[in-house]
Amino acid sequence: MTVIKKIIPNLYLSTLIFCVGMFPLCINSQTTNFSVKYELGFNINPTASSGTVTFVMLKINSLTGEIVSKSNITEENFVMYAKGLLKNSANPERIDFFKEVGIDCGYILDVPILRGGMTYVDTLWEDMRPICLPVWDIWKLRYSIHPRYSKGASIVPDEDRGWSANRWRPSYAQTVYLQKYGVNQIQDYFHGPKIFELFKDMQNPDWIGMYRELN
Repeated sequence: MTVIKKIIPNLYLSTLIFCVGMFPLCINSQTTNFSVKYELGFNINPTASSGTVTFVMLKINSLTGEIVSKSNITEENFVMYAKGLLKNSANPERIDFFKEVGIDCGYILDVPILRGGMTYVDTLWEDMRPICLPVWDIWKLRYSIHPRYSKGASIVPDEDRGWSANRWRPSYAQTVYLQKYGVNQIQDYFHGPKIFELFKDMQNPDWIGMYRELN
Protein backbone atom coordinates (compact mmCIF):
# COMPACT_ATOMS: atom_id res chain seq x y z
CA MET A 1 0.00 0.00 0.00
CA THR A 2 2.88 2.34 0.85
CA VAL A 3 4.49 1.65 -2.51
CA ILE A 4 1.26 2.51 -4.36
CA LYS A 5 0.95 5.78 -2.41
CA LYS A 6 4.48 6.75 -3.46
CA ILE A 7 3.89 5.90 -7.12
CA ILE A 8 0.67 7.93 -7.44
CA PRO A 9 2.19 11.24 -6.24
CA ASN A 10 5.18 10.65 -8.50
CA LEU A 11 2.92 10.15 -11.50
CA TYR A 12 0.94 13.25 -10.57
CA LEU A 13 4.12 15.28 -10.22
CA SER A 14 5.47 14.07 -13.56
CA THR A 15 2.19 14.94 -15.30
CA LEU A 16 2.16 18.38 -13.70
CA ILE A 17 5.75 19.09 -14.74
CA PHE A 18 4.97 18.02 -18.32
CA CYS A 19 1.90 20.29 -18.50
CA VAL A 20 3.77 23.26 -17.04
CA GLY A 21 6.62 22.66 -19.46
CA MET A 22 4.29 22.60 -22.43
CA PHE A 23 2.27 25.63 -21.27
CA PRO A 24 4.63 28.26 -22.76
CA LEU A 25 4.46 26.50 -26.12
CA CYS A 26 0.68 26.72 -26.07
CA ILE A 27 0.79 30.37 -25.07
CA ASN A 28 3.40 31.20 -27.71
CA SER A 29 1.35 29.44 -30.38
CA GLN A 30 -1.77 31.40 -29.46
CA THR A 31 0.18 34.65 -29.23
CA THR A 32 1.60 34.10 -32.71
CA ASN A 33 -1.85 33.47 -34.14
CA PHE A 34 -3.41 36.54 -32.58
CA SER A 35 -0.59 39.10 -32.65
CA VAL A 36 0.38 39.09 -36.32
CA LYS A 37 -0.53 42.02 -38.56
CA TYR A 38 0.34 43.03 -42.12
CA GLU A 39 1.54 46.43 -43.27
CA LEU A 40 2.64 48.01 -46.53
CA GLY A 41 6.15 49.35 -46.62
CA PHE A 42 9.23 50.24 -48.63
CA ASN A 43 12.93 50.75 -48.27
CA ILE A 44 15.53 52.77 -50.16
CA ASN A 45 18.33 50.24 -50.21
CA PRO A 46 18.89 49.19 -53.83
CA THR A 47 20.53 45.86 -54.60
CA ALA A 48 21.58 44.13 -57.80
CA SER A 49 18.11 42.56 -58.05
CA SER A 50 15.98 45.54 -57.05
CA GLY A 51 15.21 49.08 -58.11
CA THR A 52 16.06 52.24 -56.21
CA VAL A 53 12.99 51.73 -54.02
CA THR A 54 11.69 48.30 -52.98
CA PHE A 55 8.00 48.01 -52.10
CA VAL A 56 6.91 45.25 -49.73
CA MET A 57 4.11 43.59 -47.80
CA LEU A 58 5.38 43.03 -44.26
CA LYS A 59 4.21 40.48 -41.70
CA ILE A 60 4.75 42.00 -38.26
CA ASN A 61 4.51 40.84 -34.67
CA SER A 62 2.08 43.43 -33.31
CA LEU A 63 3.35 42.97 -29.74
CA THR A 64 7.04 43.57 -30.44
CA GLY A 65 6.92 45.41 -33.78
CA GLU A 66 9.42 42.91 -35.18
CA ILE A 67 9.23 42.11 -38.90
CA VAL A 68 8.49 38.39 -39.16
CA SER A 69 8.58 38.08 -42.95
CA LYS A 70 8.32 40.19 -46.08
CA SER A 71 7.33 39.79 -49.72
CA ASN A 72 8.18 42.17 -52.53
CA ILE A 73 5.36 43.84 -54.46
CA THR A 74 5.37 46.19 -57.45
CA GLU A 75 5.01 49.94 -57.16
CA GLU A 76 1.64 49.65 -58.93
CA ASN A 77 0.36 47.09 -56.41
CA PHE A 78 1.67 49.16 -53.52
CA VAL A 79 -0.43 52.12 -54.68
CA MET A 80 -3.49 49.99 -55.45
CA TYR A 81 -3.32 48.25 -52.08
CA ALA A 82 -2.89 51.56 -50.28
CA LYS A 83 -5.82 53.09 -52.17
CA GLY A 84 -8.01 50.09 -51.40
CA LEU A 85 -8.53 49.27 -55.07
CA LEU A 86 -7.52 45.67 -54.41
CA LYS A 87 -8.25 43.78 -51.22
CA ASN A 88 -5.08 42.71 -49.42
CA SER A 89 -3.88 41.60 -46.00
CA ALA A 90 -2.58 45.07 -45.09
CA ASN A 91 -5.83 46.79 -46.07
CA PRO A 92 -8.70 44.27 -45.81
CA GLU A 93 -11.30 47.04 -45.41
CA ARG A 94 -10.06 48.68 -48.63
CA ILE A 95 -9.51 52.12 -47.12
CA ASP A 96 -7.87 54.82 -49.24
CA PHE A 97 -4.90 55.59 -47.00
CA PHE A 98 -3.76 58.38 -49.32
CA LYS A 99 -7.12 60.11 -49.20
CA GLU A 100 -7.20 59.83 -45.40
CA VAL A 101 -4.17 62.10 -45.12
CA GLY A 102 -5.23 64.39 -47.98
CA ILE A 103 -2.97 63.11 -50.77
CA ASP A 104 -4.13 62.97 -54.38
CA CYS A 105 -2.89 59.71 -55.83
CA GLY A 106 -4.57 58.44 -58.99
CA TYR A 107 -4.14 56.24 -62.05
CA ILE A 108 -3.82 56.49 -65.80
CA LEU A 109 -4.16 53.80 -68.44
CA ASP A 110 -1.53 52.80 -70.92
CA VAL A 111 -1.56 54.45 -74.31
CA PRO A 112 -4.63 53.25 -76.31
CA ILE A 113 -3.92 50.38 -78.69
CA LEU A 114 -4.82 50.56 -82.39
CA ARG A 115 -6.15 47.23 -83.71
CA GLY A 116 -7.71 46.79 -87.11
CA GLY A 117 -8.48 50.47 -87.43
CA MET A 118 -10.19 50.53 -83.98
CA THR A 119 -8.75 52.15 -80.86
CA TYR A 120 -8.88 50.11 -77.66
CA VAL A 121 -7.99 51.03 -74.09
CA ASP A 122 -6.91 48.02 -72.07
CA THR A 123 -8.31 48.28 -68.55
CA LEU A 124 -6.54 45.30 -66.99
CA TRP A 125 -4.98 46.09 -63.62
CA GLU A 126 -1.47 45.33 -64.85
CA ASP A 127 -1.86 48.02 -67.50
CA MET A 128 -2.66 50.72 -64.95
CA ARG A 129 0.06 53.16 -63.95
CA PRO A 130 0.08 55.24 -60.77
CA ILE A 131 0.21 59.03 -60.77
CA CYS A 132 1.48 59.40 -57.24
CA LEU A 133 4.07 62.10 -56.64
CA PRO A 134 5.06 61.12 -53.07
CA VAL A 135 5.73 57.55 -54.23
CA TRP A 136 7.83 58.83 -57.10
CA ASP A 137 9.77 61.11 -54.73
CA ILE A 138 10.75 58.49 -52.14
CA TRP A 139 14.29 58.18 -53.53
CA LYS A 140 14.90 61.89 -52.81
CA LEU A 141 15.05 61.16 -49.08
CA ARG A 142 18.34 59.29 -49.55
CA TYR A 143 20.02 60.85 -52.59
CA SER A 144 20.94 64.37 -53.70
CA ILE A 145 21.03 63.16 -57.33
CA HIS A 146 19.18 60.15 -58.70
CA PRO A 147 21.53 57.14 -58.49
CA ARG A 148 21.15 56.34 -62.18
CA TYR A 149 23.56 59.21 -62.88
CA SER A 150 27.28 58.52 -62.77
CA LYS A 151 29.47 60.19 -60.17
CA GLY A 152 30.85 62.64 -62.70
CA ALA A 153 27.52 63.69 -64.24
CA SER A 154 27.57 67.42 -64.97
CA ILE A 155 24.03 68.01 -66.26
CA VAL A 156 21.19 66.84 -64.03
CA PRO A 157 17.63 68.18 -64.48
CA ASP A 158 15.78 69.51 -61.44
CA GLU A 159 13.37 66.54 -61.34
CA ASP A 160 16.36 64.22 -60.83
CA ARG A 161 17.76 66.18 -57.89
CA GLY A 162 16.92 64.84 -54.45
CA TRP A 163 16.72 66.35 -50.97
CA SER A 164 19.56 64.51 -49.26
CA ALA A 165 22.48 66.56 -47.92
CA ASN A 166 24.91 64.02 -49.38
CA ARG A 167 25.26 62.30 -52.74
CA TRP A 168 24.47 58.74 -51.56
CA ARG A 169 22.83 59.03 -48.14
CA PRO A 170 21.25 61.62 -45.87
CA SER A 171 23.22 63.52 -43.25
CA TYR A 172 23.24 62.42 -39.63
CA ALA A 173 20.72 65.15 -38.76
CA GLN A 174 18.42 64.05 -41.59
CA THR A 175 18.68 60.42 -40.46
CA VAL A 176 17.78 61.37 -36.90
CA TYR A 177 14.83 63.41 -38.16
CA LEU A 178 13.51 60.48 -40.21
CA GLN A 179 13.28 58.42 -37.04
CA LYS A 180 9.96 60.13 -36.32
CA TYR A 181 8.62 58.08 -39.24
CA GLY A 182 9.60 54.76 -37.66
CA VAL A 183 13.12 53.97 -38.91
CA ASN A 184 16.53 54.03 -37.26
CA GLN A 185 18.63 54.07 -40.45
CA ILE A 186 17.81 55.09 -44.02
CA GLN A 187 18.12 51.48 -45.21
CA ASP A 188 15.41 50.28 -42.79
CA TYR A 189 11.85 49.52 -43.87
CA PHE A 190 9.41 52.40 -43.61
CA HIS A 191 6.00 50.88 -42.95
CA GLY A 192 2.54 51.29 -41.48
CA PRO A 193 0.52 54.50 -40.96
CA LYS A 194 3.67 56.59 -40.54
CA ILE A 195 4.59 56.23 -44.21
CA PHE A 196 1.44 58.09 -45.19
CA GLU A 197 2.25 60.85 -42.70
CA LEU A 198 5.64 61.02 -44.42
CA PHE A 199 4.03 61.14 -47.87
CA LYS A 200 1.84 64.04 -46.76
CA ASP A 201 4.83 65.96 -45.39
CA MET A 202 6.78 65.31 -48.58
CA GLN A 203 4.17 67.33 -50.49
CA ASN A 204 4.84 70.43 -48.38
CA PRO A 205 7.52 72.74 -49.88
CA ASP A 206 8.33 74.08 -46.39
CA TRP A 207 8.98 70.54 -45.17
CA ILE A 208 11.24 69.84 -48.15
CA GLY A 209 13.19 73.03 -47.47
CA MET A 210 13.56 72.14 -43.80
CA TYR A 211 14.73 68.61 -44.61
CA ARG A 212 17.32 69.87 -47.09
CA GLU A 213 18.80 72.18 -44.50
CA LEU A 214 19.40 69.41 -41.94
CA ASN A 215 23.16 69.05 -42.33
